[in-house]
Amino acid sequence: MKAVGDEADLRRTSLRLGFQAGLLVVACLFVVGALIFVIYERAADAAANQLLSDTTTNIDAASEAPPGVLVVVVTPKGRSVSPGMPDGLPDEEQIAATTEDGKTRQVEIVRGGDTYTVRTATAGDRVTQAVLDRHEADEQRGRILTSLLTAGVAGVLLAALLAAWLARRTVRPMADTIAMQRRFVADASHELRTPLTLLSTRAQLLARRLRRDPRVTDQVVADVDGVVDDTRTLTEILDELLTAADTRSRAEWTAVDIGGLVEDVAGAATATAEKSNVTLGIVDLATARVEGSPASLRRALTALLDNAVSHARSAVTISVRTSGRRVEIEVSDDGPGIPDDVAPRLFDRFSSVRTESSTVDGRRHYGLGLALVADVAANHHGRVAVSDRADGEQGAVFTLTLPARSSSR
Repeated sequence: MKAVGDEADLRRTSLRLGFQAGLLVVACLFVVGALIFVIYERAADAAANQLLSDTTTNIDAASEAPPGVLVVVVTPKGRSVSPGMPDGLPDEEQIAATTEDGKTRQVEIVRGGDTYTVRTATAGDRVTQAVLDRHEADEQRGRILTSLLTAGVAGVLLAALLAAWLARRTVRPMADTIAMQRRFVADASHELRTPLTLLSTRAQLLARRLRRDPRVTDQVVADVDGVVDDTRTLTEILDELLTAADTRSRAEWTAVDIGGLVEDVAGAATATAEKSNVTLGIVDLATARVEGSPASLRRALTALLDNAVSHARSAVTISVRTSGRRVEIEVSDDGPGIPDDVAPRLFDRFSSVRTESSTVDGRRHYGLGLALVADVAANHHGRVAVSDRADGEQGAVFTLTLPARSSSR
């Protein structure tokens, strides 16, 4: 059965996509509508101008005026005027000026709240003034605008609903997959907590008994204490995984002492390094703090060290440096380096081609460690990169760069 939170997320995502699609349709309709309206305006103006030009050129008397146009024809024999000429028209000044100089004039005149286009021109020995009422054209323009707006609103609503429905159908398989992954992480983490708690308890009891036994060396006690610390780290990782799987909560970020964290991780990795005959050393340890999840950063550093130890021939070095407002953690090894054909997909999941027989520790590697480092770096607004060693020796250098914590916090 789906969690209520997953359904709510799916609904919100679908509505958001639908709303965005609706906005996109609004923008498209606005552009198309504006183009249509501009084209219509220009076509209407061109048609009106052509009608007035033909009228003033071709008619000889007011009775020959085309529908919708009122005319005044002035000839040496007199003048004829179309019936129904509006008050204030014809424009005698325009007629007089054109009669005198023979130039064609076209102006917009407002009479009684209505707009008229008036064209005055000569043709032979006559002067013709044509008057076109723009009222009908304005009404037509208003009807077109109303139609465009109505169609736009209907199109937006339809597009938004259709986009929300399609988005829900498209996003649901992804949401189901994410929900399945979240359930698996939660179930696996929960099931691992019980045996891990038992292991931690037994390790602590063993450490107490060993401390009371005078025959046990300090090194053995330190190794058992390391096991206790490792089980505590595993518990923190499981808690973080459970938090990540729970949509109701978010992992708490705190100020993390990178230097101290590097020392802890290096100490925990020493036993693995010694087993592989690899020397693990810290060559530079600047004082630096970042804002983030301690468990996530620990996992990232552990993965970097594990990768370096598994490739190194004899030595792995770690350094922590600050550069401006950044913290750089470098893990260097003297292994074979990174082949050119592997580098582009080095931080992809399942990119490893190593088998059990090709590794020193005999473990199978799945190519998840460096992908995890890249994810942790991105989640902490940082990055991870790989390069060859600067000293020219064979090997690889992984650099984890994180934003330094502001001193004002």
